[in-house]
Amino acid sequence: MIHRDSLVALPVELLYEIQLFSISPSLPLTCKTLYGIFSASPSSYRAQYLIASVEAAQIRNDLIPSKLLRYPICTMDTLEAVFRISSDVISSTWRPELPRRLFRSLTPGSHAKPPSWTDQDHPLPFLKYLFACPKIHPPDVNSHEGYALTKAVQVGFVPLIRFLLDHGASPRCKNSMSIIVAIYRKDISLVRLLVDRVDRESNPAGQKEKGTRRKLEDRAQVTPEMLKVAVKLDARDIVEYLMKEKGCVPDMQTLLMMR
Repeated sequence: MIHRDSLVALPVELLYEIQLFSISPSLPLTCKTLYGIFSASPSSYRAQYLIASVEAAQIRNDLIPSKLLRYPICTMDTLEAVFRISSDVISSTWRPELPRRLFRSLTPGSHAKPPSWTDQDHPLPFLKYLFACPKIHPPDVNSHEGYALTKAVQVGFVPLIRFLLDHGASPRCKNSMSIIVAIYRKDISLVRLLVDRVDRESNPAGQKEKGTRRKLEDRAQVTPEMLKVAVKLDARDIVEYLMKEKGCVPDMQTLLMMR
């Protein structure tokens, strides 16, 4: 067995070859030196590692894009390198799942104020690339029971929420968990964004013209459970919205709480 100190002394190029041969996710974690070496590896090498990994895994072809996207090293540059090295490694007909890793780092404390989120914040640039790239099928935004949308709502990442909704994300996933989270945030604007569907095509400039906007079906149906949560939190603007605008009828328990 090669000692760790002996590995560190090897040329970087040889270390890359060893890693490609072993396909070991643990090797870069052996020590800080090796971690630094592999962290600084170029996208061309990372692409080779990803290709070697999916080949070694011997998984179904249609699962290859999902597996690739799960790797933290799978970035825009790395994917472009993958396409250059092996143009047929991914078929544009295979629809990948949207990996949870892209959203796990989003926390309520990521920004001091929710409105400070922009289109340039992670993971929006990468998502825009994935949905625009002709060499890969757009991912399923409702993967993992709508995990992406729920996390975006949890941190108030409005540009990300709009992007996901525009690409088919459903607030109905997991018993409308994203809407419940928005209610817990006491954020009426987020609740409206998730429930109401706006026809921006008939009125793209946001002009208030009577009779030009079609009435569209809501993205999700409001429920007595949502109303109960809003009442418990004393989120009065949300309670009024759910009852007066959406016609949600409270159950007996909720009525007693409202007295």
